Amino acid sequence: MNRAAEAGEVLNLSRRGNNVVPATAIRDLVRSGDVDPRGLRVRGARVTGALNLDFITTSTALQLDDCVFEEPLSLHDADLPALSLDGSTLPEMNAENLRTRYLTMERTRCTGTVDLENARIDGSFLLDDAMLRRLFASGLHVTRTMCADRLFTHRMWLDGCEIGGDLDLWNAVIVNDDRFAFYANNARIGGDIRLVRAFVKSGGEGSAVVLTDATCRMLRLQDTVLRAASGSALLLDGAEFAQEVCLLGLDARSSGEDAVRMTDTHVGAGLIVQGTVRADDRQAVVLHRTAIGASVTITDSVISADSRLSALDLTGAKVNGELSLHATKLVNHGPGYELGLVGTKVGNRLDLGEAELMGAGVFTTTLDGLTYPQPPRSTDVWLRMLSDHTRHYEAQPYQQLAAVHRAAGHEHTARRVLIAQQKDLRRYGDPGNKLWHWFLGVTLGYGYRPSRAVIGLLVTFLLALCLVWTTNAYNGLTPAKDRPADACSPVNRISLAADLAIPLVKLGGTPRCELANGPAGQWATGAGWVVQILGWSFATLSVAGFTGLVRKS
Repeated sequence: MNRAAEAGEVLNLSRRGNNVVPATAIRDLVRSGDVDPRGLRVRGARVTGALNLDFITTSTALQLDDCVFEEPLSLHDADLPALSLDGSTLPEMNAENLRTRYLTMERTRCTGTVDLENARIDGSFLLDDAMLRRLFASGLHVTRTMCADRLFTHRMWLDGCEIGGDLDLWNAVIVNDDRFAFYANNARIGGDIRLVRAFVKSGGEGSAVVLTDATCRMLRLQDTVLRAASGSALLLDGAEFAQEVCLLGLDARSSGEDAVRMTDTHVGAGLIVQGTVRADDRQAVVLHRTAIGASVTITDSVISADSRLSALDLTGAKVNGELSLHATKLVNHGPGYELGLVGTKVGNRLDLGEAELMGAGVFTTTLDGLTYPQPPRSTDVWLRMLSDHTRHYEAQPYQQLAAVHRAAGHEHTARRVLIAQQKDLRRYGDPGNKLWHWFLGVTLGYGYRPSRAVIGLLVTFLLALCLVWTTNAYNGLTPAKDRPADACSPVNRISLAADLAIPLVKLGGTPRCELANGPAGQWATGAGWVVQILGWSFATLSVAGFTGLVRKS
């Protein structure tokens, strides 16, 4: 081994009968410095004894590939140019505060914990095809990429880590029957986080994938399965993503907590959700106070919950682009809503696929505080949703719908929306209010169709004409005092009818014709009181309608 080290050659012991190398011999060579610049390179050795390189600073790179370590490898505060353990088997590795420019553990098998707490790798960290009991790397600093494709481990702990490039977990399997499976709280990732065709499962009270308060360029979960026994399947509270969050082909399920949760999360570009998200005892997808720089697209998905809150909940979320739900099935087996958009702000088009959601089965929503700039695709469908698929009367959704139509120049549609609002309100009032609402709706269209009162006033005038003509036919009219015998001409009769029916205007001035004291005149006097009451009512309603006094928001 000494000759190979001095020559910089690989000492391959995999085909030799005696492949035992004492750990002390490796330590002595590393400390001596009598090694070729290419480093100490050993393959296929059985390392006996504990290899302890604690606090050693050396210029010797160490390559121990396909080796079997009988005892734990200790590298506390060691400083090495490079470390390679590809294909090796070891019971444990303790490397807190390790410093190296390159660390590769591809195909490594470790039956215990690989401890890289506060380690610094000024290059890449490679873990492809590795099998580790646990990876504990709290505070790990990797300048370039960390690649762990096809990694199998029971726990991956990256709390507070810093990775300059991408974090790749293609086809990784992380299964923990106790607590958290993949934990990267407060992680700082300069590139993308990619879990593609991965399987992550947590037990106990932990969540499957935790990226709380983490930052990265883009998060991509594609064809990935997440399972959480009592925690969240995907927890992104407080995280910041410079670009997209893509959850494509996701299969997430949790019990006891929300399945996918993003509270106070910031997404620089768009959010795409596609797949199946199920929560057995809580909400399925939660985006509370989440800011989305572009669009939110939830398509070809099944979102199922069992909660007293909403299955899909965007309370307080801000979406700068479009909010689109397409070919999505929403189910809440609990007492809550299927869709919650309380206080949600949408900067562009809003397409909830409401017709499909309402036609698929039981669907309820709450939209109080939702704002958007453009009218929906179908106002009739929206009105039906507001009326029949909300559990309580909420004024703001109607006002918002009317406002966007008015801004688009659709004044007639805006009035129709506001009338529908009052009809919805009428269902929740006390009997007296319901009767008054009905009366205002019939006579004024709740203040948005004052022409109805004008029509009522004209009808009252026609009734007054009929009354006056009928009374005249039965000799119930007589000239007023000091008026000639022909004072009840047709023109004066019309004037008398106008005075009865339109109390605000006296067309005839001083009366020329009046009701007589005979039986016909007395009967006409009583009927005239009714006409006057109707006239006053419709006249008052006309004024109130045109001035907006009875309109309610």
